[in-house]
Amino acid sequence: MARMHKRKRGKSGSKNVYLANGHAWVEQSPNEITEIILNSQKEHLTSSQIGIRLRDQYGIPGTKHVLNAKIGKILRENNSSPAIPEDLNSLIQKYKRVSKHIVANKRDMSNTRGKNLIMAKMLRLVKYYKREGYLAPEWELNKVL
Repeated sequence: MARMHKRKRGKSGSKNVYLANGHAWVEQSPNEITEIILNSQKEHLTSSQIGIRLRDQYGIPGTKHVLNAKIGKILRENNSSPAIPEDLNSLIQKYKRVSKHIVANKRDMSNTRGKNLIMAKMLRLVKYYKREGYLAPEWELNKVL
């Protein structure tokens, strides 16, 4: 969503290298990695924080090549996923911060527009998550805000 509200073109960025068998230096078994992920989630870490912990403390560059599943999928399979997806939750927190700023600074028009753009992103994400089944059909964004 980085270029959604910009006039820039392009799709540049780093790409992951394709590996058929996974990394040879990973010492943990798939069961151990799954346990690390579930224990980290019990400590109330988000999926991205769990990935950073796996990379920095355990030397696991990614779970997709070792487990053939991403961290979010592993959490969903074990019924440990959060009620609100991480990206939507971060947008909600951002919206609350900008709203608080606008109450204090009523003439800040650039942040008022930014608030509207954040709301548009949130509404699109909610529609997607309801369609894919991550959120209940009766879930409403207004109750969270």
